[in-house]
Amino acid sequence: MAQEQHGINVKTVLTGLFAIAVTFFAFYLLHHFTADMSLSEVITDIRNTPVSYILLAALMTIISFTAIACYEILAVRTAAPGRVSYATAAWAGIAGFAISDVAGFHVLTGGALRYRVYSQKGLEIPLIGQIVALSWMSLWLGLFFLIGTALAFYPGGVLVLKALPDIAVRGVGVAVLVLFAFYFIWVATGDRTIAVRGVRINLPRIGTSLLQLLAGVVDIAASAATLYVLMPADAVGSISGFFVIYISAVILGAMSHSPGGLGVFEATMMAGLGLTGRSDVLGALVLYRFIYYFLPLVPVALTLLFFEVVRGHKAIRQSIGEIGKASESLIPPLAAGLAFVGGLVLLLSGSLPASALRHEWIKSALPLPFVESSHLLASLAGIALLVLAHALLRRRESAFIMTLLFLGAGAVFALTKGLDYEEAGLLVVIILFLLPFRAAFYRKSGESLFAVTPSWLAIIAITIAAAVWLGFFAYRHVEYSNQLWWEFSWNGDAPRFLRTSVALVAVLFALGLHMILNRRAIQIPADEPVPDSVRRLVEEAPDPDATIALLGDKHFLVSDDESAFLMYGVSGGSFISKGDPIGSREQAEALAWRFREMADQGGYRTVFYAAKSEYLPLYLDMGLSILKIGEVARVELPEFTLDVPQHKKLRYARNRGSKDGLTFSIVPKANVPSILPELKAVSDAWLAIKSGGEKRFALGYFKEDYLSCFDCAVVRKDDEIVAFANIIRGAQMHQISIDLMRYRPKVSSVMMDFLFAELLLYSKDKGYHWFDLGAAPLAGLADHPLATSWNRIGTMIYQHGEEIYHFEGLRSFKEKFGPVWSPNYLACPGGLAVPKVLFDVTTLISGGRLKAVKR
Repeated sequence: MAQEQHGINVKTVLTGLFAIAVTFFAFYLLHHFTADMSLSEVITDIRNTPVSYILLAALMTIISFTAIACYEILAVRTAAPGRVSYATAAWAGIAGFAISDVAGFHVLTGGALRYRVYSQKGLEIPLIGQIVALSWMSLWLGLFFLIGTALAFYPGGVLVLKALPDIAVRGVGVAVLVLFAFYFIWVATGDRTIAVRGVRINLPRIGTSLLQLLAGVVDIAASAATLYVLMPADAVGSISGFFVIYISAVILGAMSHSPGGLGVFEATMMAGLGLTGRSDVLGALVLYRFIYYFLPLVPVALTLLFFEVVRGHKAIRQSIGEIGKASESLIPPLAAGLAFVGGLVLLLSGSLPASALRHEWIKSALPLPFVESSHLLASLAGIALLVLAHALLRRRESAFIMTLLFLGAGAVFALTKGLDYEEAGLLVVIILFLLPFRAAFYRKSGESLFAVTPSWLAIIAITIAAAVWLGFFAYRHVEYSNQLWWEFSWNGDAPRFLRTSVALVAVLFALGLHMILNRRAIQIPADEPVPDSVRRLVEEAPDPDATIALLGDKHFLVSDDESAFLMYGVSGGSFISKGDPIGSREQAEALAWRFREMADQGGYRTVFYAAKSEYLPLYLDMGLSILKIGEVARVELPEFTLDVPQHKKLRYARNRGSKDGLTFSIVPKANVPSILPELKAVSDAWLAIKSGGEKRFALGYFKEDYLSCFDCAVVRKDDEIVAFANIIRGAQMHQISIDLMRYRPKVSSVMMDFLFAELLLYSKDKGYHWFDLGAAPLAGLADHPLATSWNRIGTMIYQHGEEIYHFEGLRSFKEKFGPVWSPNYLACPGGLAVPKVLFDVTTLISGGRLKAVKR
């Protein structure tokens, strides 16, 4: 049976808990700030807002998002000039900010969307990281410049700083502006680079930097003006004070990671302006959130739909075609967003009073218990949609079907609980929108539909908190009593809300418990019988690496005609093939595609570890990225001899070993079982001086059944075995190698050189063409400023990572045999998936997550 190890990212959990804590505290403050107002008053104030104010706010929103598009264009022009069209960059910026503004967790939402867009254009992760960082830099430049200007020139206009002397406030503002001046002088005097979380960012020159500042100022000024024009005329003091408080609210909302700064932004604005208890102010904040946060999502969603419908049509201009191509993979996120909106509507509706007139209409048609149940079930359908939205992101077929069912059920419950035909209509529209995209959700297996990440659970918790706060606000005029919980009546909206709130909190705790108990496992390879067809194909394979299949620690895919096989393991979120498929080329390629499909169906990453050049075109056709992970050393045996100057050290080792009493011999595999106890003693002594224990999957480990499959080279001293290596042979005398090599420490200083010299001479004498010395990790990677980021990082580790692993020492040892070096590759999904793949591979080879970390 496969063993499993689990783990949760502590940083992600803490980020989610922080977002929940900050948002809950903000709603607590809002509850006190709104103690003297009612929901009806807020609705009345919203309805009384002049249409001209709403239109002006919409215009300010358009200006703000135009500036956001300029953020992205300037960032792309600086980080990747000429590689992405300005239309694509503008689209990525607008869509990314629109989604992250609403969803929260800005790096996980807007950053993920940008990655999807830019990776389609061939940009690498560091370049995408630079673009995102430069785009956000424009925003922060605008924020702090406006704060500095407001404090320096209008120090008395900030209500929360009234207690401080004007000269102190002005001094802070001047200091901020002086820092800006130094920054612009700094970038004007040369090429500047900074590092942010390991990402090196080339800063723009002075001209572009000033344009960044201008775009940031326009964006912040326009977004602040959107709220300013909606606020009551007597509610805002000086413009400078309003700007400082608005910017503070934006910053605190972003730091909370809550969706759109929900609750945090409102509480900060009301507290900062000293306008608690005013329904018209809360109405302006609600209207602002709708206009600035939610309305931009409409054109984003419609644009995604448009490009999905028209993609592939040659009549579309190239720049638009680029956007459409980049949007192809965005249907699952869009569907998840719509499902989330549907769930949010049901939850908020369950927190609000029903129309008395509509209740009168349904009294004659439905019994009260049916209405009571519909109210509860509508809210439960809402939270189910929030959970299913996460599964839609993973393209789960069952999630798509369940989403349609819950949307339909929610529409029915919306009608039967209070004739809420507006909500029912919206849910039906979402269903109709999703139906054409059934093919985008094809994965039939994977994690449970109710398995969510800590970040997603935090978003659900914040959404429920918002719904519960809205309910308490709507029913603050109802005097609490224990009898409310058990009151069932046509006018019992408050009791229905209380019972539903308890049910929602219970479901939330159940989701958290499910997340903890059902985390995606890291599967440690289990012993698995090796099929006879695999054993036959291993014997027929020219490459002796195929013999690693006999370990029995892998799963196998075998072609129907048994002419090819593929061996793989599962670790974390990756299906990892050890090397290329083996056997008939035609059937091997079919198996590789089958492996790719199997991984994709389960929502796993497809990985080919230690791949050779021969199959790289196939992996590229699969959409995988190719990373060089080192080089393999092979000695051409017909040309090998010790009688050359470069092999002087090997001659010395052979002669010195003989003087030390070392003797070399080959034990046939039939006799290996009789020497296994001695081999085990040597292996244990060797492991005692190594850290981390046995490796697996890609390397052999001491297993008696495995070692008994091969001849064994042994070195004896005084008739005692002091070193051994199992010999693995390729078919047609093409290649020979060793897998498990162990020796007793402190027996001879030339032990390894002696053993390898004898093995090479033995292999040459037997007529083999190549001797495989194995791989040198990270060797041979391109060391050039224009090389890929992976090559530069790998080269840096190779040159400076001797304390972690003897990279250069291993290559130097193998170089003494005069080998021919050939590249070794990793084929896997590119971009943000690469670090996860590398950790999954390391975990699989090391035998578990904790061992991988120790190594």
